[in-house]
Amino acid sequence: MIEAFSLKTAHLFRDALASQARLRHRVFVQRRALPHKHHDGMEYDEFDTPAALYLVWRDPAAEVRGMFRLIPTSMPYMLEQYWPYLCQSRPLPKAADIWEVGRVCVDRDYDTNLRAANIPQLLCALQEFCMLSGVRVVVGVAREHLITHYIPTGAEWLGQAAEIEGQQEKAFWIEAERLRPELHCKKYGLPPRLLSFEPGDGRIAA
Repeated sequence: MIEAFSLKTAHLFRDALASQARLRHRVFVQRRALPHKHHDGMEYDEFDTPAALYLVWRDPAAEVRGMFRLIPTSMPYMLEQYWPYLCQSRPLPKAADIWEVGRVCVDRDYDTNLRAANIPQLLCALQEFCMLSGVRVVVGVAREHLITHYIPTGAEWLGQAAEIEGQQEKAFWIEAERLRPELHCKKYGLPPRLLSFEPGDGRIAA
């Protein structure tokens, strides 16, 4: 199960909000040595506002091992504020039905067999959220091969790659109906529904 919460509902999910910040610290600050803001082993930035929604994948001990952060482009978002030059073929979106996907991370120190289905489950949950919430499109910045590995023909690339935090990345535009990674869903036997806005026990969906 992929759990979804905001600052408003985080108190219902035990320490999931802090746990996702710890994961981000391990991935971005410790492993990649990026100069991100952090305190007490937790990474954060100016986009962790009440507008943000967190999709998290937790292990049986309720520790976050994978996540996406979602922000409506009607609010300030990372592509707009930091890398607007990556958006070359379309105007920068500014709409309530277009959301940015960011702070994508997976704990590579976690069990390899369980970790493999992490991103596919998150993508399925992301599509569910979009369909439930009237979100037409998601945008963001990523290495091209990471997107095409899961969604081979789903992404529209908005411009040329540029070095972003030490890696060659591009801005993407993906329509919500194309988000589900069908081949990986079949490979891992993922169910049609994975998203939960209700607190569970933190256990990974089978």
